[in-house]
Parts: sequence; C-alpha cells; structure tokens
Amino acid sequence: MIPMSKNTLIALGGGGLSAIASLAFMSGSPGALIFVYLAPLPLLTVGLGLGPLAVTVGGISGLLIAGLFGGAMTAGLFGMIHALPAWLVTRQALLQRPAPDGGMNWYPAGFVLSSLAALGAAFFTLTALITSSGEGGLEMAVSAYLDQVFTYMAPSLPVEERGHVVAALTSVFPGALVTSWVVMMAINGVLAQWILVRLGRNQRPSPALADLELPDWLSWILVGSAVIALLGSGAVEYIGRNTVMILAVPYFFLGLAVVHALARRVSSTGMILTAFYLILLVSGWAIFTVAGLGMAEHWLGLRRRLKGPDRG
Repeated sequence: MIPMSKNTLIALGGGGLSAIASLAFMSGSPGALIFVYLAPLPLLTVGLGLGPLAVTVGGISGLLIAGLFGGAMTAGLFGMIHALPAWLVTRQALLQRPAPDGGMNWYPAGFVLSSLAALGAAFFTLTALITSSGEGGLEMAVSAYLDQVFTYMAPSLPVEERGHVVAALTSVFPGALVTSWVVMMAINGVLAQWILVRLGRNQRPSPALADLELPDWLSWILVGSAVIALLGSGAVEYIGRNTVMILAVPYFFLGLAVVHALARRVSSTGMILTAFYLILLVSGWAIFTVAGLGMAEHWLGLRRRLKGPDRG
C-alpha cells in the first residue's frame, strides 16, 4: 500500500470536517446552524493553503461522507453549496501572473467575489427554470413552503395577516437565501485566509477591503437582470428581481470598500467604522444604501475622485 502524503491527509480531513459540519442541522439543535454556516471553512482553508488539487480531494471526501450519512440528495447539495464554490474560490484566488516590477499580480479579490455571486445567480436561475414546468413554478412553491412555516411557527397569526407576510417574503425569499449564501462563502473565505496567515501557510497576501475592485461584466449582467425585472411579468419578472438581489452582493462589499477608504482619511478611523457597522446591524436601509454606494463607486469612481492624503 502506498502511504498517503501529509497534504492528502489534510485535504481528506478538511473535506470530512466540512461534510460533518454541513450535516449538523440533522441534530435538530438551533445552535447547530452555526456549524452549517461554517461548513465551507475547512474546505476553503485546505484550498487556499494547499491549492486546487487539495480542495478537489477534500470535496470528493466530503461528498462521500455526506452521501454516506445523508444519502444522494444530501451529497448533491453538499457538492453544489460547499464543494464546487470552494473549488471555484480557490482556483480563482490563487491565479497569478508576473508583474512589470518583477513581483506577482494576484487575481483580484473582487473578481473572485463576483464569480461567486454569478454562480449563485446561475444556481437560482437554473432552479427556477427547472421548476417552471410545475403548477405556479418556483414562486408558488416558495409561497406554499413559507405558508407551512408560518402556520407551524405562528399558529395564532390570523390567516389574512399570515397571507400578507407570506406574500411579502415570497417575492424576495430565493434572492435573500442565495444572497446570504454568497455572503457566508465570502466570510468563510476571509476567515480561511486569516487562519492561514496566522499559521504562516497562506499562498497569496491578504487583499485590503479598501482596494476592492469589481469586473465590468458583472455590471452588465446586473443591468440586464434589472431590465428583465422591470419589463418582465410572472416568472420572468420573479427571476429578474431575485437575480438583481444576488448580483448586488459584490456591490455591497464595494460600498464597504468606499467607506473604509474614506475612514482612512480621518484620525478616528476605528470609532467611525465601529459606529458604521453597528448601524448596518440594525438598519436594512443602510445595507441598501451601501450597495447603492458600491454601484456609484463602480460607475463613477468615487474613491478616485475623493483621493487625497491619508490623515490616519
């Protein structure tokens, strides 16, 4: 028997740990949800530390374990939600080319994030198209699901009020779900890089949020989706609206980049950023405003226009 290398064992272990974390919801414990959110972390740590081949090995390991304990459907979901995105992030993040000064130019972090959002939008669109042949399509299926959830969680809620709540949530539920997935994948990627830097095992330097840039192709897809949402009707409008939500995620992070760049120019940077993030936690409108700021930055170059000497 040929002994496996240390890196192979680490990759297998990372994939297994990721699969076990993704299955934590089966315990029924509310606290298990945090493990589900952090399920991509072991795979991303393996990938960003050891490369695409290692995350491929880890992903296969995770698929087998998820399938063993949860069946074929669970394995498929693990592959779609965790393994494939972790491989994509790893492959894109570790791309590099020689720089004119003799160093290396790494693939921009904003481009990685945009690829992740595009993948999420593609998953959602494919799901919507597959279910479109059914009665009422995806929108009706989401409405029925939410109605069951609220019937179980809030049985005393009057039927009419429950109908209003379900209708409001149905219109944006898939987009919100995929949006949270993109955000959590991004957070897990940042955590994985932070762990690797602390261990001295990172392959690429950590990018600064204030320097985030997005590709032009993302804006064209976003505009196209917005046009579909405005001019379409029925299932087409539903797909367009929720796709816009998903593709807006990178612009939210770009808006954060603008805020961080501006905060660098004042002496009380830490205090301002702390207050800003506290506002984000309690205000939904602040989140939309930051995403709008990111769109303005992409098309108008706000950071370039406001560029000046740092004061802190």
